[in-house]
Amino acid sequence: MIRVNTKRTVFPRIPSEAEQIEVLPLELEMLFCHYIQQGLLYQIPPADFSSHVDRLAETLSRLLVKFYPLAGRLTTSPVDGGIYILCNDSGVDFIEAEAEDLSIADLTTADVAPAVEELFALSGALNLEGHHLPLLAVQVTRLKDGIAVCCTVSHSVADGSSFWHLFNSWAHLCRTDGNKIPANPVYDRSLLNLGGPPVKLGFDPDGHIPRFCPPPLRIKIFHFSAKAISRLKEQVNRGSPVTISSFQALCGHLWRAITRARGLGPDEQTNIWVSVNLRSRLRPQLPSSYFGSVIQNIFATATARELSSFPLSFPAGLLNGIISGHMDEAIRKMIDEWRKQPIVITLDQIQKNCIVIGNSPRFEMYENDFGWGRPVAVRSGMANHFDGKVSVHPSREGGGSVELEVCLPPATMNKLEDDPDFTSA
Repeated sequence: MIRVNTKRTVFPRIPSEAEQIEVLPLELEMLFCHYIQQGLLYQIPPADFSSHVDRLAETLSRLLVKFYPLAGRLTTSPVDGGIYILCNDSGVDFIEAEAEDLSIADLTTADVAPAVEELFALSGALNLEGHHLPLLAVQVTRLKDGIAVCCTVSHSVADGSSFWHLFNSWAHLCRTDGNKIPANPVYDRSLLNLGGPPVKLGFDPDGHIPRFCPPPLRIKIFHFSAKAISRLKEQVNRGSPVTISSFQALCGHLWRAITRARGLGPDEQTNIWVSVNLRSRLRPQLPSSYFGSVIQNIFATATARELSSFPLSFPAGLLNGIISGHMDEAIRKMIDEWRKQPIVITLDQIQKNCIVIGNSPRFEMYENDFGWGRPVAVRSGMANHFDGKVSVHPSREGGGSVELEVCLPPATMNKLEDDPDFTSA
């Protein structure tokens, strides 16, 4: 359905000074996970597609002057065995594709269309493969009535905050036709003050790499208006001794509903994992423009009986407790423990009856105006999809409205759709 027309390599317009940036424990544990895949759809006349593509490639070259590590490759040091980003200007992939029979409407259905996967490059790539694959790949696809701009970035080099910093900066350069971006990325690893030598994992990037094959999944986007989320927040804070956020209320609501849809026995345990941005939680704080993967996954546990018997304030309160308490001391303790016994996450290790929450409604996704106006939709590739994966996006209407991209087996998804307590919100 989607045809690739050209593939080129884009290099930084100004050569970067060769250097190595250490890949830190928080990033190393992601080596066997997929790259991040996120893209935006724009409803603009595709008549000037070639000029748009040339413009995007040219501004990407300028962007890489600031985001030069993404034009490099991973390397394993023969001296200390650590993994580094070698900033050697090897370049990034830039792909031009077309799907003249595919419209924006085809790609923005509540059930995510299989064709969405074809909008992204490097599908299935694992972060360890950044030793020989680009750390960034861009695919720009001409649609029947618009354009899709989709990025694939190594998750051992960038987290969601850094990903959208990159995207926001690119749109700014394209829109303003300048060389300055609102905030230059910061790469100084000493700011984390982690101490300790590089971690030697001993993985052979040319050897066997474990691959995860998910079961058949339905991927559906559920929209929650600002008013509906406000009602959930009011409900969980009624009589609560702590202030529970809108995000915690929404995640608690989803956790209960998916647990019901899975039909778990009363004493079966279920976990909810949340990816937490550590920049403002470390002491001293990292600048918001610190570029890297600076997240940790923290979790709460409950039985199916507890989730069904107690009010919504119970799961939301559990989330509030783990999130509010995860500050500098807890963060560094987790890192120290990982150094003693490094564990690299593989997707087949995701626990049964688990929900994993990624992305954030705070990311500036709909502010990416390349000069064509705001995007009409955000879409994710198939990377890191499994039973229970949930991606949180702001909704285009703004004002605190949110969209949840939920991955579940078809039978479980059918039950979630038919759950009046969940759909009423």
